[in-house]
Amino acid sequence: MTESRADRLARAGKLSELFAQLDDDEAAELAYDWSFWQRPEQAIPPGNWDVWMNRAGRGYGKTRTGSETIRDLAHSSRTGLLAAVAPTSGDARDVLVEGESGILAVCPPWDRPKYEPSKRRLTWESTGARLTLFSGEEPDRLRGPQHEVVWVDEPASMDSGGEVIDMARLGLRLGKPKLIITGTPKRVAWMKAIEAEARTVTTTGSTYENLGNLAPAFIQVVLGRYEGTRLGQQELHAEYLDHVDGALWIMATMDASRFSVWDATQPDVSLRDGMMAHGIEAPKPDGRMWRTIVAVDPPGETAECGIVVGTSPTGAKAGRDHAVILADESLAGTPEQWGAAVVAAARRWDAQAIYVEKNQGGDMVRSTIHAVDPSVVVKKITAKESKQARAEPVSALYAKGWIHHAGFLPKLEDQMTEWVPNESKSPDRLDALVHCVRTLLEEVQPRSVGRVARSFGDRNF
Repeated sequence: MTESRADRLARAGKLSELFAQLDDDEAAELAYDWSFWQRPEQAIPPGNWDVWMNRAGRGYGKTRTGSETIRDLAHSSRTGLLAAVAPTSGDARDVLVEGESGILAVCPPWDRPKYEPSKRRLTWESTGARLTLFSGEEPDRLRGPQHEVVWVDEPASMDSGGEVIDMARLGLRLGKPKLIITGTPKRVAWMKAIEAEARTVTTTGSTYENLGNLAPAFIQVVLGRYEGTRLGQQELHAEYLDHVDGALWIMATMDASRFSVWDATQPDVSLRDGMMAHGIEAPKPDGRMWRTIVAVDPPGETAECGIVVGTSPTGAKAGRDHAVILADESLAGTPEQWGAAVVAAARRWDAQAIYVEKNQGGDMVRSTIHAVDPSVVVKKITAKESKQARAEPVSALYAKGWIHHAGFLPKLEDQMTEWVPNESKSPDRLDALVHCVRTLLEEVQPRSVGRVARSFGDRNF
């Protein structure tokens, strides 16, 4: 793990001693001296390069790296014409410019650029340098303008990331063109192709390199969720995830339809925003409402009980309606423990019913759940096909964009992207997911409607 100069001094207990020796002006100048605070991989690469790919994990400091690089190049570019591109216009404003690690925050008060939101522009009066903001939602806007420097943040999360990069590069026609890319990697061909170019410099880093600057809650939640999972290789360690030959699911498919901005404390709002972002139609005026269920696959040959929560419109059908996977509450434990977890999931999501597979000890599972709470509705489903035959149409719905994950579900997604039919037993999280999707996308009239479902029934999106 690399350290900045400030990290080393802080570890040695000398950082406060250093600041104590400085007057106010010197201390302020040092506070904004990025060369002092940066880690080696965050420094602008030496030499003659065209593209700098800063590929790193969540919380690494990618935005800070990009903002500081822009600040430096705004003073050294020959033309003073720069651009910054974020996935959305809101991201450009809230993250790249006004964010805690954004351009305005890293520039000292005596050299802070003038920000004109209506013009999507920042101007450094000291040098005349001008930066224009763009959104990855509108790649064509990059077609005409010319720049010497373009910073593209998180292009792999953009629907048209490859096109955005192409348009940005076509506009790099001035001075000594530089393209800076910051982001967490996804397995997209254009991203790996850029890294393979002779005049591309790639630096990488993991979440762990910046733990000293991350909130304890972030460390606990994010590292606890991702570490040790296949998805953690991508999200924490910035590694490319290769496809598993023969697997029914690939990560790129899930990423394409994922509700990536997810707040579990506001599921109704997050679901609404996710639906709107993916162009999903609202419930029709005929009064169709959304229903929420918990699907359970009890421990069999493995020690885990699969517990997956999902929601969809009442009477939903495959190919006509979307389904959203809200949570993966699976766990390994005794019947008493997983029975309690099933009931807790049903209560947390105000589920209309719990579904268990009749073939896999359905009566026992229902008894275990009712021992915790006899009032919950438990229904049995019969699996008439092999696990592969049941899973294949579900994976096809994912490929067509009909199934969405509410945020990231790392352990479930690991099982989905690693399971190869006929080579190993299907794991319980995956089996519960398949039960959930197949049950949601059948004509089933609910007897009650849960919290999430009620909110959808009363709104038009």
